[in-house]
Amino acid sequence: MKIEHLYPIWFILCAAAGALIGHFSGHGIIPGMTTAMMIAVAPIFLLILTHLLWMRWRPILPICRCGRCNHREYRYVESTDGNTGRIVRFSCPQCGRIYELSRNQFYEIAADGSIEPYMNHTKWGRWKNVNSLLTTA
Repeated sequence: MKIEHLYPIWFILCAAAGALIGHFSGHGIIPGMTTAMMIAVAPIFLLILTHLLWMRWRPILPICRCGRCNHREYRYVESTDGNTGRIVRFSCPQCGRIYELSRNQFYEIAADGSIEPYMNHTKWGRWKNVNSLLTTA
């Protein structure tokens, strides 16, 4: 079951609990439901905020080699299942370079079809240039 399917159930349970608490406490059903719905939204809001901060820290895709394309601007090219798992290709709309994402590695596809490593995820999840990883290792 996906977590998205649990959101409506979460709201209904919170509204029902709030209505019961409001009824038995003497404050009324509507104020109890309103308070419960605000409490129900708080964890979802915190989850979304945490996700946005995490994506800012560890974007799904690195910046293009030309430096003008960030992770939101890549165009999807194709997806295949390879020996090491799913391989997804993206292109930069600014410079036209084609990249390949496989697990935690990002490769650049040269014009002749050769594959050159571009960036890897580091231990802390940030994208790091392969050349800088080779010089520090």
